[in-house]
Amino acid sequence: MGVAKAGNEMKKALIAAAVLSALVLVVYVQCGGFELVTYDDTSYVSNNQRVMQGISAENIGWAFSSFQLSNYHPLTVVSHMLDTTLFGDSDGARHLVNVFFHLCNVPLLFFFLLKATAKVEKDGLIPSFFVAALFAVHPVHVESVAWVAERKDVLSTFFWLSAMHSWLGWAKDRNTASYGLTFLFTGLGILAKPMVVTLPAALVLLDLWPLKRVDFAGNPLGQLFKLIVEKLPLFGLSVFSAVLTVMAQHGGGAMQTVESFPLSLRISNAFVSYVAYLGELVVPVNLAVFYPYPHEIPVWKPALAALLLIAVSAAAVRFIRTFPLGATGWFWYLGTLVPVIGLVQVGDQSMADRYAYIPYMGIYMIIAFGSSRLVREGRLSGKAAVGLGAAVVAVLLVGAYTQAGHWKDSKSLYTRALAVTENNHHMHYNYGNLLEREKDFTEAAKHFKAAFEADPSHYKAMSSLATILSRKGDPYTAINLYQRALQINPDYATALGNRGIVYMQQGKFEAALADLRRAQQLEPQHVNHMINMGLLYYMRGDNASAKEWLRKALHIDPDNKLVRKNLVLIP
Repeated sequence: MGVAKAGNEMKKALIAAAVLSALVLVVYVQCGGFELVTYDDTSYVSNNQRVMQGISAENIGWAFSSFQLSNYHPLTVVSHMLDTTLFGDSDGARHLVNVFFHLCNVPLLFFFLLKATAKVEKDGLIPSFFVAALFAVHPVHVESVAWVAERKDVLSTFFWLSAMHSWLGWAKDRNTASYGLTFLFTGLGILAKPMVVTLPAALVLLDLWPLKRVDFAGNPLGQLFKLIVEKLPLFGLSVFSAVLTVMAQHGGGAMQTVESFPLSLRISNAFVSYVAYLGELVVPVNLAVFYPYPHEIPVWKPALAALLLIAVSAAAVRFIRTFPLGATGWFWYLGTLVPVIGLVQVGDQSMADRYAYIPYMGIYMIIAFGSSRLVREGRLSGKAAVGLGAAVVAVLLVGAYTQAGHWKDSKSLYTRALAVTENNHHMHYNYGNLLEREKDFTEAAKHFKAAFEADPSHYKAMSSLATILSRKGDPYTAINLYQRALQINPDYATALGNRGIVYMQQGKFEAALADLRRAQQLEPQHVNHMINMGLLYYMRGDNASAKEWLRKALHIDPDNKLVRKNLVLIP
């Protein structure tokens, strides 16, 4: 009878896992027809020469020995290389690899909860299913799955959840192999995305619930201390990763200064963002790939947000003995967001949907298993709970399917972001670049202007608008914009090089030479600067110097037809 019952339970679990997988595919199979977007996908993948060469010992060594775009996530970089080796330059295949990892993560979460809650739930299948279902189809998670550049989210979470599974073996019978696997998966997760540094603390929370490794009738603080001590090797990995991350972000210029983002503003934004993420969890509408950082925040907003967070945290601690699920889920949410909440500001976004991929799990657990407890206590109808849960999942599925559609190409992504946000300098600039490449200079100019009107320090948008104006025959306005851009960033080589071209067209050869020489010093391997230097010397009648610069350009780019043509024309 026991064997038959176990077989029946396993059959139900497998059916539930199949349904969860179907939910994921309904939302995300469309990604197979999507393009890469020009927001980070090009930097991480299509314009990354190492990635586009595919897997090799040399490229793997490069991935582990260097920082990429102010980050250190070599395992993710290697996964992009593997995509190239397996699928060539197929954009759709790269998207489907992301979908595959999400498709793995959903049942991993489901089966973990099913096993881990066996002692605290009479029937944990239904609440475990709904936690995984919410994770599978919540629209906020679309960014992590549908954005190839966010491979690091789905890949690191795969190792995070694998570590949780192996931790069950350690918690159950102190199996050394299980601890070793947990250490391995934690390390792999950190190599995929540094946000995994919070995993050891999350395991402590799982020890509270559902593993119940703390007896609140005894000495809970002493027991909690021992649970932390046993994870010191894991915390050691986190500290090491944190050091590497700071080095990568500081060295790449991604870490913002206190002058640009004052500490008081960061703290205010952190409190407001914690509540904003909860708002998106409940009402996931008007989602965008980029949320601009506010120039100022009314004091009442962070004050109310702080009061709410403190009140809920106090309640979670107050009822930890009778409702440990509340403490685990709530502090899971708060804690796993700490690395990306903005106290150490990286980039210029106020928040990002992708950051909620792991943190929301804690809230999902409170919702699903909290409802299950109400059903057991007779305070909620089981049928009503399941019906309501199914309706919520259905609504979220439709929302996620629609949201995923906005990721089909760059234009859809940017226009959607601009439609649902205000003063979005980043999206105006990106869309302007896209329009410029499509030769729609008039519309591109509008978006570049909107970008630096929203952010007066956006020197790149100023320079881009200046280039368009110079093409349209307005060199004086162009030069003024280049000068404004260079006042903000005197070492912006693009503005220097382009201003040099305008000076050259005006016959101001000395000014042009100064700009082009400085641009070439800042970007010594940039072929266009060398070509322009060659053209400038040719216009000055110095054919020997002109040829010298063109030969330098040809040495870097042997297949450059423009360089070869110019060399032939110069006597």
